[in-house]
Amino acid sequence: MINAVLNGDLGLYSYDNYHIHSVFGVAQPRECPGVPTDVLSPRTTWNNDEAYYKTAFKLSNAFRENFKKFEAFASEEIRRGGPQRYAY
Repeated sequence: MINAVLNGDLGLYSYDNYHIHSVFGVAQPRECPGVPTDVLSPRTTWNNDEAYYKTAFKLSNAFRENFKKFEAFASEEIRRGGPQRYAY
């Protein structure tokens, strides 16, 4: 995936070729040269959706809690770049 990014192979963002992660808000490519599509979505690599989302929200909440130490030094754009949803 890193090679695809560096080579410009992922293309420009659009709703057709990227998915917005429901917890973290990051754009995930739906296809990437050299990467099996079944590993591009973290959720699909788990065998348990409930456990995946519980863990994802736990990580999201930990990130938000930790970032509170730095909020005063970050621009609004940076603050909006982190996870926007709270506990599951």
